[in-house]
Parts: sequence; structure tokens; C-alpha cells
Amino acid sequence: MIGGWESFTGANGEYNNTVLKDVLPVIMTPTDDRINCPQPCLVEKVCSHEITDSLVFDKMPPTIGGFNSFVAKPDTSTILCARRFEVTKENEAFKFVPLEDSDPLLVLGSFGKGRTAALATDVAPHWVGGFVDWGDQTVKACGKQANEIEVGNWYARFFANLINWTAGQL
Repeated sequence: MIGGWESFTGANGEYNNTVLKDVLPVIMTPTDDRINCPQPCLVEKVCSHEITDSLVFDKMPPTIGGFNSFVAKPDTSTILCARRFEVTKENEAFKFVPLEDSDPLLVLGSFGKGRTAALATDVAPHWVGGFVDWGDQTVKACGKQANEIEVGNWYARFFANLINWTAGQL
């Protein structure tokens, strides 16, 4: 499941009382779970995984503009976290201070014979932020009867890896 204003608990508690609460590898909050990030929020890789290992999360972490807040269920793997910062400017220099805790951003699990994934941020404006442009090149994509889009190559690789892993192809 991909995050956004109408995902997980969201503004209206859309999915918290559905079968998805059993299927997803996370525990959704009982109230509005949307977190907007007016200051920098970096995507932090917290453990090695085949979805992320071929990417440069450790050297060039992307930024996001927000996410849904949830808790990883027991016996799941948190691969990425959202790391928020408070930024101030002192004597012409910016000072970045991380907020106390990071929040789960990508949690992986299983249900029945299948793999499950919960990504707390969205894939299109506005929460996706700089993540959509993450890469050292741009790639173009176009689905049937859709407009062409341009995204960063590492962003595209991340989503291809996520989909392939969930489908059991990675």
C-alpha cells in the first residue's frame, strides 16, 4: 500500500476498519495519521534489503514532504525510515538538528503465502517531494493512454524493485 492523504488512516480513517488492517505489515493509528514536513525530511535506509541495496540511500538520501504515521507489526522488517530535521540559520550557516525519533517509512511483511509492503509516503505530488527526482539521470515513462512522465532513475529503480519484490520476482 502506498501512502497519501486518503491512505492508511488518512483524513477519514478510510482503511483502518477494513481487512487491510490484517493484511498490511503495519498497525494504523486510530486517528488522522498525516504528517506534513515543512522542514527537511530525509529517507533513511535502516537495514540492508534487496529492494534498496543497489541504490545510494546511504550516500545521497532523497527527501519527502510528508507521510502517514504507523507502527511496524512484530515479525516485519522496517527498511526505510523518515528522518525529520529542524533547520535554523546561524551566522550565515544552516544548522540541521534531527528530531528525536525517526518514523517507519517502508515496512515489509507477509500475509498468507504473499509478501506485503507499506510505504508511508505517496508517489506523486505533494508528499513525494524530491524523491520523485532522485537520481543522477532522468527516465521517461508512459502507460497506455497516459501522459509521459519524467522521474529520477534511482526513484524509478526503487519502485521497480519494490514491485518486483512484492510480486516475488526479486
